[in-house]
Amino acid sequence: MKLTEQRQLNKAEQEAVRGILQRAHQKEPFSLTFPLLEPRTTFFLARSDDGKTIHSVLALIPLDESSFEVSAFTDPACRRQGYFHALWEKAKLSLPGADAVGGSVNVRFALDRACKDALPVLLSIGARLVSEETEMRCDLSDKPAPGGAFRFRRSAPSGEGVVCFEGLSPKDNRPVLRCYVMPMKDKHCYLHRIAVRKDLIGKGIGGQVFPQLLSVLKQQGFQSAALQVSASNIPAVQLYERNGFSVSTVLRYYECSFD
Repeated sequence: MKLTEQRQLNKAEQEAVRGILQRAHQKEPFSLTFPLLEPRTTFFLARSDDGKTIHSVLALIPLDESSFEVSAFTDPACRRQGYFHALWEKAKLSLPGADAVGGSVNVRFALDRACKDALPVLLSIGARLVSEETEMRCDLSDKPAPGGAFRFRRSAPSGEGVVCFEGLSPKDNRPVLRCYVMPMKDKHCYLHRIAVRKDLIGKGIGGQVFPQLLSVLKQQGFQSAALQVSASNIPAVQLYERNGFSVSTVLRYYECSFD
């Protein structure tokens, strides 16, 4: 087994990883993807002894200075041979120390219910279940042209391409809703950190402004949108359902912490 650590994947490596995902998906029809081009990601590859064949891959994605997310896949033909554990041990060496960030370092793993082989592996490294999220998706093609009482302000894209949209009150031009939008491939986008202004929570503002946001996203060229929400957040789930979102999968998040 030959392990490598690198900041990007070349075209041949990307194709090899896509092949692993395709074979893994044939075994288990999961919804998770692998961040081949995610900025600031560190990739760890487990190859054959001659270095020619990639058997397993792990991506370490920084969420902030003390929080990381891991995405990892092993070729189904090579499972139970220690590839993930070897990559995980190497990845841990690149994590900052708890002293450097002034507290614990947390690493999160997303697990689709279809990934049955992954759960024992996560438990074996001490990961614990911390939350369960419902992923919902919506076709934007039937959304009307933008209009209504709210005007939207759009920020400049971040280095990762994320754009913040704010719905502004027609009365005082203050933001009433904020949503971060991550462009994905095939004119798809992911919605993050959707929030109504604190003093307006429970007053029905979300139901008024959120449909207009979806129309704005369609105008921006997006054809579909997805988001994650806690299944226990019934008002939010109902809001999204009223606006055309339906459940695509349920993701469970496991976490390891290092003090």
